Amino acid sequence: MRKIAAVIVVAMLAFVLTGCGGGADEPVATDTPAVDVPAPAVVEPVAVTDRSQIESGFPAPFPAIESTTMPTALQSKLDAKRPLLIYFYDSTLPESAVIRTEIDAVLSDNRGLIDLVTFDLGAKKSGAYTAGAQAGAVLAAELNANRPPYIVLVDGNQNITWRFRGYVDRDIIGREVLRATE
Repeated sequence: MRKIAAVIVVAMLAFVLTGCGGGADEPVATDTPAVDVPAPAVVEPVAVTDRSQIESGFPAPFPAIESTTMPTALQSKLDAKRPLLIYFYDSTLPESAVIRTEIDAVLSDNRGLIDLVTFDLGAKKSGAYTAGAQAGAVLAAELNANRPPYIVLVDGNQNITWRFRGYVDRDIIGREVLRATE
């Protein structure tokens, strides 16, 4: 995506420079005084997030978590060597619901290929965090899932193949799910 933005900026500069180049058929006016014209502003490329997630160190083995007991839903999936998508979210954040619809769409397209394990890190009961939210927070800390919403994909060999924090669309999630289930 960065390359595309860079190509567009270079092409625009080339068109601007060739358009200002004056032609051979135009008469040159020598009796007009020279005026300092400010140079055109340089167009800064828009900051674009590379969502391809090509990061060094992947696939990384799923860490052996010894500081706390592993939630049983997650441990049973890991023991069965099933690919899984771990989704850490906060039910009080609106973007968590949006990402969940994207995940549900991908899972319906890939039914049976991958399992979903979710942890609501914002779940409260009587003003205190629930036991599930506390266990999810400990697991999130162990996996360096620093804040929700956060997605972690684990393949059948218990390797973390992809992780992402924030909004991501279904096309990218689907591509990474297929990669994790190969």
